[in-house]
Amino acid sequence: MASGRFPVRGRSWRRLLVIASALAAGAPILPHPAAAVPSVAAPDAVASDAAAPDAVASDAVTSDDRGYGEVVTGSVRVRAADGVPLAARVHRPARPGPHPLVVMPGAWFHAPPDAVVLDRRLRALAASGYVVVGYDPRGLRRSGGHVDLAGPADVADASRVIDWALAHTPADPARVGMLAASYGAGVSLNTAAFDPRVRAVAALSGWADFADGYVRNGTRAAPMGTYQELIGRIDGRFGPGTEAALAALRRGGDTPAAWAAQRSPRTHVARLNERRTAVLMVNEWDDPLVPAGQTGVFLDSLRGPRQLRMYPGGHGDSNSLTSDLSGGPGVWEHAVRWMDRHVRGTAPRSPAEPPVVLQTRTGGAPEHYPSWSALRRASRSVPLTPAGGGTRVSLTAGLPSAAESGAFPVAGSADRAGVRQGTLLPLLSAPASAVATSAPLTGRQALRGAPVVTTRLTPTAPDGTVIGYLYDVDPLGRARLLTHAPYSFSGRAGTGPFEVRIPMPATAWDVPAGHRLAVVLDTVDHRYASDNPIGGRLGVDVSATRLVAPLFPRPGG
Repeated sequence: MASGRFPVRGRSWRRLLVIASALAAGAPILPHPAAAVPSVAAPDAVASDAAAPDAVASDAVTSDDRGYGEVVTGSVRVRAADGVPLAARVHRPARPGPHPLVVMPGAWFHAPPDAVVLDRRLRALAASGYVVVGYDPRGLRRSGGHVDLAGPADVADASRVIDWALAHTPADPARVGMLAASYGAGVSLNTAAFDPRVRAVAALSGWADFADGYVRNGTRAAPMGTYQELIGRIDGRFGPGTEAALAALRRGGDTPAAWAAQRSPRTHVARLNERRTAVLMVNEWDDPLVPAGQTGVFLDSLRGPRQLRMYPGGHGDSNSLTSDLSGGPGVWEHAVRWMDRHVRGTAPRSPAEPPVVLQTRTGGAPEHYPSWSALRRASRSVPLTPAGGGTRVSLTAGLPSAAESGAFPVAGSADRAGVRQGTLLPLLSAPASAVATSAPLTGRQALRGAPVVTTRLTPTAPDGTVIGYLYDVDPLGRARLLTHAPYSFSGRAGTGPFEVRIPMPATAWDVPAGHRLAVVLDTVDHRYASDNPIGGRLGVDVSATRLVAPLFPRPGG
């Protein structure tokens, strides 16, 4: 496949479809083969771009619309160490420096409205006293080369952009931060681990574990790969390695573990802790690309200043165009305050603000917790009783049930808008599903964190998949989805019953008094690739189904 931009002819219908989808959900990354992580070059080891014609900004002076001050803007090209041109946009204060520097790698995809909002935000940030350099990562939009998916080349590129900014703008080398969303958030966290000049990172809708969004409990999240590929081809260029990975994904291949680890910030925790890098993470409860709880575990492993903020919605919803319309201090304001405190050094430190801040899916004031692990301390066993189909159910593999995870990729955005994915409990029965429910809750209960479902399966085929769902069920049998996860097994035919454990993504939901919790198990969901042979049988011991959930009494109910 050619390495240049993909032609519009023959792809227009796909571009329109993908753009419409992308307005509701972002997309960070896709797998590609392993490569070694290089050391980041020291500033004096990088050739200067001063003589390169395409590295000179075409400056213009504008006044910020909020009256903070004049801003000088310009478009530049920064040469990567391997010669790849990186297209960047620079915003800097017109007044003399030195000024703190914020570097912003771009996202995997920019919808036009979000690009407009981002430019306004960057001008305001520059007017408040920062040099801001936003750039397209290699292989995306105006930059050259092929995508590296937050790997070694992307890390080296981000350091190169810092080198350029320190050499060509009034930026202060002692005050450098990175602020980015989605794909750019992953690039920023990995760069901070290898470049000691980065004092702080604000990672919006970024990941901690690269592979976790693509393979959960041994099950591939099949639609995600296809969606990512379509989004990436709009304005991106994939090299041979990426193309090979896409083909492997379509065939059911796995991401190489070493390669995925290089692109996972959790792998680089020791480096971040060595310099006590200040890390702000912002994520969403229903993000299919970054399952809720992943960044919480990562946060607890950090030793420098740290905070995780969780919001309702899907990937990128907390910091998208519509997030500016919600009122009150938004995610962007929190990210700027993080830069003010840990890069510029002007914002007052607030000892009352704890590391974990949760905005629940059911509304109310933000909740503060001392750590992510503090949520697990509330975990308790919730007694369940088989419902609808007896204590032992034989499921017909591939037969859809009334349980569903919600339309990918817009389910998170719908949930943020108050449109809950739901079903009716009486519709859930064998041979499509197995159900176990709790007794009605005697008081209002707060579910905060990651539930775990265990059960006992007896397959007739060697390989198979089961999907677990957790619902809040009202007295009329109306069920609202709280969280869900798959589980796949192999080589089990003829071995008899065996126990399975299904860890689920975290959630934050208030369950009203009189409602029940329901665990539903079936064999097919459009978000996950199934290993079940169509028409095969999968036995479920419903009486052995257990639920452990971080559930505690909630005042006021």
